[in-house]
Amino acid sequence: MSQVPSKTLLHELVNTKFTNSHKFQVSATKENKPFTAHKDQFELYNDFTNTKQKNDPINAEANFWKDNINKITNLPPEFVVYWLDKFETTHPKVKEELKSNTNIEETIYQNFGDPITNIFRQDENISARYIPIDDIDFEANPPSPLTPILQDKLNINIQTNILNSSTKVNSLFNNNINKLYDGSKQDQAHQSNLTTDYLHLQRLTENKPELLELVADYLGDLYEVLLYIFNYKLNNIQKVFPATFNVNVEGKETEVDTLGNQIQKEKKYNTKDLIG
Repeated sequence: MSQVPSKTLLHELVNTKFTNSHKFQVSATKENKPFTAHKDQFELYNDFTNTKQKNDPINAEANFWKDNINKITNLPPEFVVYWLDKFETTHPKVKEELKSNTNIEETIYQNFGDPITNIFRQDENISARYIPIDDIDFEANPPSPLTPILQDKLNINIQTNILNSSTKVNSLFNNNINKLYDGSKQDQAHQSNLTTDYLHLQRLTENKPELLELVADYLGDLYEVLLYIFNYKLNNIQKVFPATFNVNVEGKETEVDTLGNQIQKEKKYNTKDLIG
């Protein structure tokens, strides 16, 4: 299976604001494809930024979220995640105003957290209670005490240490318990005391398509965003390469970066250089 880039970061580039309108922005960046290919994203970003300058910014932003639900929903998942992050951190008064005339839970702004994602990914990490008790080496399925969501929140070194510790502890336990109990003679899960539910993983695998259909029906348009988060965002390790643009500043062409800062072409000197 080919490696798919974790995140394009296109919205970071598209959201670079050089001018005060979409028309002038496209004109100034007509040779830079992200600005024109994703003009809907920039229009939204420009409108969102302008709500901060209104006489009633709370009401203005609430109207922004209400009026642009469909437009945000139809954006690529990466952009949708950007707007969901924005909505999650917006002022509580804005959400109150929006809730007064919109059922948020029926839109893409609905509450979306770890419970849904744990359902979606529950077959990824295998607990020791789902592994046959006579398995001591755990070559096929090392037992993990963590849910997939919790594991994603830890760095790779901590994950490795926890998994190694879990494997050693459970291997020692199974090795000792097998001296008292012959799990190999048990042909059914839960047949007797100490028999693990080793058929659970098989049941999960067989029923996962139906389970995902239920999740998709419940989430609606948010389901595609869920897929994006699992496949891309959680493992984002890309680097952003610097980009420069030529803009007209007071009649003089000037080279700037994506933040609008002028590119310094002459070497800057510090005190150490001068006295060195």
